[in-house]
Amino acid sequence: MSYSGEILEGRVRSWLKGLGIIAGNLNVYIKSLTHRSYANQENMHSRGNEQLEFLGDSVLSFIITSYLYEKYGSFPEGRMARIRADLVSKRTLLDIAKEVKINDQILLSENEESCKGRKKASILADSLEALIGAIYIDKGIEDAYNWVLGRFKKKIEDYIKTPGIIDYKTYLQETVQASYSKLAKYRLIKSEGPDHDKKFYSVVLIDDKIVGRGVGGSRKSSEQDAAKDSLNNLYNLNL
Repeated sequence: MSYSGEILEGRVRSWLKGLGIIAGNLNVYIKSLTHRSYANQENMHSRGNEQLEFLGDSVLSFIITSYLYEKYGSFPEGRMARIRADLVSKRTLLDIAKEVKINDQILLSENEESCKGRKKASILADSLEALIGAIYIDKGIEDAYNWVLGRFKKKIEDYIKTPGIIDYKTYLQETVQASYSKLAKYRLIKSEGPDHDKKFYSVVLIDDKIVGRGVGGSRKSSEQDAAKDSLNNLYNLNL
């Protein structure tokens, strides 16, 4: 679906105003909302918002890290890394993307629309990062800092109060991806014991190097235990 320039500009400007953003360079915000599929459909010779997403990811990480250092500088580095990884995860980004209703603003191709792109977690999360990049370019780091904290501060405080992790495998993958851009792989080493009391032993590998070991009453639980061990070994989280 194509959009009229004036209608699009008015709609985006109004949406930004509702988010507390008075746009100086409106075009950079429109670019942040432009999915690659739409750019291709409209022959824009652009990758859409991908460069702004890349920038916004770094800006977000810097802001969260700075806030944690300023307010919780007494925490061990491992704990701060754990908090930051959760806050910049796709899961958290998706929550905030929904809160600001970015799904109503993103520009998608007709094909992506038909594939329910407005509900895709990756598109929404990436678009939020691109928006943060746009705020930084248009307003500078101070305004970007204030806007991000306005959206993330409560989540930070809630996380400090209730830091428990249930799915260590998901948390490990998100953390390893953010830190190393690699995948954590699992391998069952052995199982032993009678069927009613069997023990499973698994390891986690990154680049074929074992980084954690786990044991459990099922293969799944042994992998969770191995993921927890990996987090402790890699990031000194003391889970």
